Amino acid sequence: MSEIHPENYSHLRNLMCECIAVHLPDDKAYLAEARLHSLAREYTQGDINALIEKACSDTGDELRCQLVEAMAINETYFFRDPIFNESFIDHMLPNLMKRRRSDKTLRIWSAACSTGQEPYSIALLLEEHFPELKDWDVQIIASDFSRQSLSKAQSGRYGLTEMNRGLPALLMAKHFEQIDLEWQVKPVIREKVEFQRINLIHDWPEALPQFDIVLLRNVLLYFSMADRMKVLHKVRSQCRDDGYLLLGAAENLEIASGFTPVQAGKCGRFYQPG
Repeated sequence: MSEIHPENYSHLRNLMCECIAVHLPDDKAYLAEARLHSLAREYTQGDINALIEKACSDTGDELRCQLVEAMAINETYFFRDPIFNESFIDHMLPNLMKRRRSDKTLRIWSAACSTGQEPYSIALLLEEHFPELKDWDVQIIASDFSRQSLSKAQSGRYGLTEMNRGLPALLMAKHFEQIDLEWQVKPVIREKVEFQRINLIHDWPEALPQFDIVLLRNVLLYFSMADRMKVLHKVRSQCRDDGYLLLGAAENLEIASGFTPVQAGKCGRFYQPG
């Protein structure tokens, strides 16, 4: 495997920052070498330096998109955060259902859904714990910048390793069906989620609704402070005044983000506009 020249790693870091606001550490070139190996074999006979140079000089977006997607972190699994699951079931949904009982609408956005486990987990929680929502107008929107991740998410098909990460056996048997060596989310759950391609640091679709819950978990960690605040202010404008913002367990909001933390006992911490 070829080593990335320092100047090409610098070009790669700039490209990642420009495309998805992710700041690669200056000492992690070896990770790029591992993640770009397959793409380099396809395009430049295994030469990663040539791959980066080609992507940076190419006037088209195809190779550039593939390179950025190959570098992106797509760590996700079903029911990833038990604290979130508890707060969702015990606090957020009951409170929102009381406030929305007149119009019976609920809007949820998984804003960096990766390969889909998060929005499908939300759909499963609604199905299992809130049967009264069957009469409501519920919309779950799931978005990501990655075409490859979205394609997998829309298919709802996962291998055994992915299924064994966080998904209870009872829910697997009830809501998935085996297809060859994979398992697919059954249509009744899959149809509850609407997937869109959205890059958080670029323009958002004008048709996005006002959301009751926005999940933006484990994304802001990789952004600069300026990009973080830019995204948070956009999220605030897209969130209803009594809605909720969910971040990752290791993430905290800065002052002037447009949100204030809420501690709900054992439910952990989440955020509301204010």
